[in-house]
Amino acid sequence: MKKLTAIVTATIFFVSLDACLMKSNVRSSPGALAGASPYKQIVQAVQKKTGERLTFPAGRRATIYGDKVLVPDSLDPMAIVSLRTQLPLEDIQDIEEDAKGQINAVSTKDGRFFRIVRAVRNEQGVEILASRNYRFIPLSDLDLVWVKKTNWPLTLVASSAVVGVIALAALSSGPHREPTPPPEGSCPFVYSFDGQDYVLDAEPYGGSVCSGLERADWIGLDNLRPVDGRYRLLLTNELEEVEHVDELKLVVVDHPVGVAVVPELSGRVRTVASPLPPLRARDARGRDILPLLDAKDETFWLGRVEGRDPEKTADLKDELVLEFAKPAGARQAKLVANAWTTRWGSQAIRPLLAARGSELRPYFEKVNAGGPALLSLLGWFAGEEMYNLQVRVETEAGWKTKALIFGGGPFIAKDKVYELDLGDVRGDTVRIKLTPAAGFWMIDRLALDFSADVPIRVSELAAVSARDGAGRDIGAELASDDNGYFVIPKDSGPATLEFAVPPGAPGMSRSIFIKARGYYDVLLDARGEPAFDVDEMVNTPGESLRFLLRSHPALSRPSPTVH
Repeated sequence: MKKLTAIVTATIFFVSLDACLMKSNVRSSPGALAGASPYKQIVQAVQKKTGERLTFPAGRRATIYGDKVLVPDSLDPMAIVSLRTQLPLEDIQDIEEDAKGQINAVSTKDGRFFRIVRAVRNEQGVEILASRNYRFIPLSDLDLVWVKKTNWPLTLVASSAVVGVIALAALSSGPHREPTPPPEGSCPFVYSFDGQDYVLDAEPYGGSVCSGLERADWIGLDNLRPVDGRYRLLLTNELEEVEHVDELKLVVVDHPVGVAVVPELSGRVRTVASPLPPLRARDARGRDILPLLDAKDETFWLGRVEGRDPEKTADLKDELVLEFAKPAGARQAKLVANAWTTRWGSQAIRPLLAARGSELRPYFEKVNAGGPALLSLLGWFAGEEMYNLQVRVETEAGWKTKALIFGGGPFIAKDKVYELDLGDVRGDTVRIKLTPAAGFWMIDRLALDFSADVPIRVSELAAVSARDGAGRDIGAELASDDNGYFVIPKDSGPATLEFAVPPGAPGMSRSIFIKARGYYDVLLDARGEPAFDVDEMVNTPGESLRFLLRSHPALSRPSPTVH
């Protein structure tokens, strides 16, 4: 009877897992994936350094193998081809063998990869008798890789609420799942329930590394769907930090069909009816980058660091110049920006913070108190353009900063709108210049919308049910901006939130945003004397960028010692 109970319970439990997996499509740098366990990763798409994006359908499961992305020749990646194939020695790039000298894999110079079932060596090369066949793309040819991940540890915790405490007793007899390591990044993660799975959908208030930088963020939840009259979210901390969430609500917007709604940094929701892509877009070297920026298609302009010299000031930043058509008489526009912080950029703040050693906490206390320390930090963010990006518009008096873009991500970024004053721009063209810090930014699209806002209906919802990983009611802590924080320690279970679905408006579309306010404490081993004078570096334009570029893996130049 005990065995039967365990089997039934485990069956119910793992059926519930299939219905409520916590999934994310993680955008990663190729270097972070090199050497991953063979065939363990599911690659959904890649972007080559040429800007070309390749997407792999579910039936053609691409994967990581060493320093390659393997793409199966057939729809069945496990299909074995039993056909004698002679590979001449001059065509072979690499032969991999096991400890007994048996051939495991062969790759060729023209991009073929054979996962060997049976093969023999001969004087001419290798004769393959049976194999699983792939094409391969070297990771060195890629800028970005999208990997599908399931967070099994948090899925187990989250799903336990579905089947009760008895299911937890059955875990010891359940199948082992290789845990997904937490991604590098920052901010709490918000997962939306899409009716079947929990999908990573938002990373609010990135860069808010202390209470003095606390802010609210409004982010679109593209995957959230109503189920049984409820919207369901999970809130997690999967990183080396402690989250402090002051407020978390849903903002439900009903709007005309065919009109998009996009939030400003202030939370004001604007309508976007006719976003115009750039007419032209070029970088500092005169290269055409329009195909990378003209549409929201997950083909990115990416700030690269290869070939840069940290000692040259000109190599510390990129320069992008975009031109847009300007309607006659237009005196303002809405800039629609989908801009992300790169994965490396999201981590780059850590060595600068750690360099302060035992002075880090006193420094944060000054920032948290406001005044000169906070103003200096905000000025550094804007001036170095690592996490804020100045939008300069060409006017009669030269280039003027008209807006400040906040980076999103590094894994999830959604559109934001920025109001641009064009009253001092003459002619029929708007020219915009961006100078992002090298290696810190990636941009999906930039567009200008000149349409007037149209009426919409906005509803702000507090959770009707909110519980932390231990089942404690946290509704009051998340209901308002009152400095009553829900604190999420590292490695704690996910918080579960439910919101009542409000009635829709006839003939209107609906978009949903999360409103989240808070900050996070980065967990650093900051001890001892400062490694160098960080304040002097931060107050000297370009020096912090130079310091970080020296330590970038692609450049392999050592930086000053950091405790």
